[in-house]
Amino acid sequence: MTDLRRNTLQRLPWILIAALGAFGLVRPVLSIVGAYDSGPLEKPVGPLVFTALIAVVWVGAAVVLRTPQPVPALLFAGVAYGAFAIILNLSLQPFLDDADAVPVIGSIGILVFNAVQGAVLGLIALGLQRVLHRTGE
Repeated sequence: MTDLRRNTLQRLPWILIAALGAFGLVRPVLSIVGAYDSGPLEKPVGPLVFTALIAVVWVGAAVVLRTPQPVPALLFAGVAYGAFAIILNLSLQPFLDDADAVPVIGSIGILVFNAVQGAVLGLIALGLQRVLHRTGE
């Protein structure tokens, strides 16, 4: 059983997972630079638009690249995004007054929430792959 898990993990597209996790940082970076403070991206519109855009990119990448295991791949992309966001927060604390440290329980919550979100997007990608495969696209 352990060999099967290890084999499954080794076959995941880790470069894609890291790239999608890093792409998700668009949303917090825009928040850091104040893009959501006023104008057309003012909260709540901007964060919602970029969350949807990131979700579309993640699902689209899994479908277009025909990722063999989109559910675990996007689950780990969610974990990667959560980890990158926590690291971004920690790295900006010395420079930004409003960058508060995320408590440990908050960090766990970030990782779990983003893992679940990634898994849901993976299920959507899997469904789209099956539909497109059936129709021959």
